Amino acid sequence: MLYSERLERETPTRFWLNNPTPGEVEKALKLGNSINVASNANYVKRMLSENETKQEAIQIIDDYIKKGIAEDHLIVALVAQHFLGKCARLFEPLFDKTDHREGWVAIQGNPFFDTDYDFMVEEARRFYDTAPNIRVKFPATAEAVSVLRTMTAEGKATLATCGFSISYAKAAVTAYEEGISRYQGEVPRLYVTSLAGPFDEYLGKYVKARKIEISDELLTKAGCALSKKLYEMYEEDEKKEDYHLLSGCRFPYHCTELVTGDIHIVANYDFILKLNELDTPIEDHIHTLPSEEEVNELCEKLPAFAFAYREEGEYLHWSLQPSAQYFRNYLRNGWNAALGTVKERRILNR
Repeated sequence: MLYSERLERETPTRFWLNNPTPGEVEKALKLGNSINVASNANYVKRMLSENETKQEAIQIIDDYIKKGIAEDHLIVALVAQHFLGKCARLFEPLFDKTDHREGWVAIQGNPFFDTDYDFMVEEARRFYDTAPNIRVKFPATAEAVSVLRTMTAEGKATLATCGFSISYAKAAVTAYEEGISRYQGEVPRLYVTSLAGPFDEYLGKYVKARKIEISDELLTKAGCALSKKLYEMYEEDEKKEDYHLLSGCRFPYHCTELVTGDIHIVANYDFILKLNELDTPIEDHIHTLPSEEEVNELCEKLPAFAFAYREEGEYLHWSLQPSAQYFRNYLRNGWNAALGTVKERRILNR
């Protein structure tokens, strides 16, 4: 039995496919234990690089240019909607079968307008028109959390992303609770993402740039420690039925440290295949947090970790935390790559 199949049979841990092509969705659904899709601002960049989707993506860009759409940023978003709409249709049978508990496809908007409330509201409403099982992701800015509240108050499905701290998770859940209090009806539960993998990536680069002395063994505990801490709080939260936790990966341990928990893992299709190949034992590590001594060292040497884990430190707001800014820059770079292709195709279509 495959590792992913054992996870599905023995634990509540489930996968969200990260930035998949429609073909990968089809294969993952056959593989099992992949219940939703998560995408981000790198999505169109990937669609323009994969053999399965590259020519179709270019053709869609050309078609929108010929239709007279003058805004290049809008074309990038529309290409994402096109392919994620295909993914959403593939997930619709699961969506219907599970009474809308599973089968969601999450889309994230333009990272260059993530502090523009009106832009994000308009963008989100356009995304929701793509398919009934579309869920919109809102990043770690105060304005985006306000839009999350607004969309929840309209009964829409939301996901809080790009946050790297307990304080951000609390802010997102509070916004969701405020939103559902204004809606006369049932609202899909909120998903809150803790990006363990990207957090470790940032911290590793920070340590290298600052020449900080810290063991690799301890450093690699940081991202999962935040996810575990959030999970500990989630298990004790009397309102936990209103939301669910996700955690993002970079390396296998970002998954294997969290399995057995009622937490979902965001992973690329190839990453899931790698986990199946490794076929590691399923062991409960999610309830094993770093020791107090280890946490003290991480907080002393890594200000971003101190802010994330203990809500201590120098940052005025969770949106200013450097790991959040680092990931925001990563997303903007990906969006810019797709934007560059749109600009090139516009020149070639003159």
